[in-house]
Amino acid sequence: MAKTKSKKKKIRKIIIFILVLLVAGGLIYYALSKSTSTSKPKKAKIVDKIDNFDYKIDENDTKLLKNEFKTLKSILSKKEVDKEEYAKEVAKLFIIDFFTLDNKMTKNDVGGVQFVFNGYRKTFIDKARDEFYKYVKSNLNNDRTQELPIVKSIEVNSIEKIEASSELNGDTFAGIDEAYKVNVSWDYEKDLGYQKSATLIVVKDNDKLSVAKLTSN
Repeated sequence: MAKTKSKKKKIRKIIIFILVLLVAGGLIYYALSKSTSTSKPKKAKIVDKIDNFDYKIDENDTKLLKNEFKTLKSILSKKEVDKEEYAKEVAKLFIIDFFTLDNKMTKNDVGGVQFVFNGYRKTFIDKARDEFYKYVKSNLNNDRTQELPIVKSIEVNSIEKIEASSELNGDTFAGIDEAYKVNVSWDYEKDLGYQKSATLIVVKDNDKLSVAKLTSN
C-alpha cells in the first residue's frame, strides 16, 4: 500500500513538472513572438500608383508628396508628355521623399529610390545609408523621440536641357541622349539645419526620366 502511494506521488510530481514546463514554454513562445512581431515594420498600404511607369506612393507618405504625385500622374496621362514638366516633377518628388526623414522607419528606409536612375540605385542607396540616413534611429516600435525633418514646400527655380556628357561620367551613364539640369529649393516644417537647395541632373532612363546626380548649391 505504501509503495502504491509513493508511486502515485511520483507520477503526480512528474505530471506537475510537465505542466510547468508546458506553461513556461508557452509564455516564452508568446514573449518571443510578440517581440518579433513588433520588430518587423508594418507594410504600408499603397494609396496611388502609375502602372506604366511603376511609380507608387503609400499611406505613410506626406501630404505634399501625395499632391505632387497627382501632378506627375496628370503629366504622364497626356498623349504628348511635356518632358520638361516631367523632369521638374521627378526632381520635386525625389527631394520631398529623400529629405523627409520623419516618416522613415530606419536608416535603411531610403526615400526617393523609385525616382533614381536604375543603373545607379544600389550605389545611391549604399551612399545614403552611410551618410545622410546614417543617424536615423529605428522607429519599428513607434517609440522614436528623435526630431527629424519634413519637407513642407518645394519650388523649381530653373530647368534647362543639357548634354548628359557635360555632367555625367562613367559606364553607368553611357549612351544617355536626354538630360535636364533642374535647380530646386525647399523649406521644412521646422528648420533643423538641413540642406535647402540642390541641382539635380534628370536623365532618360529607358521609358522614364530619373535622377542621376544631386549636388548642393
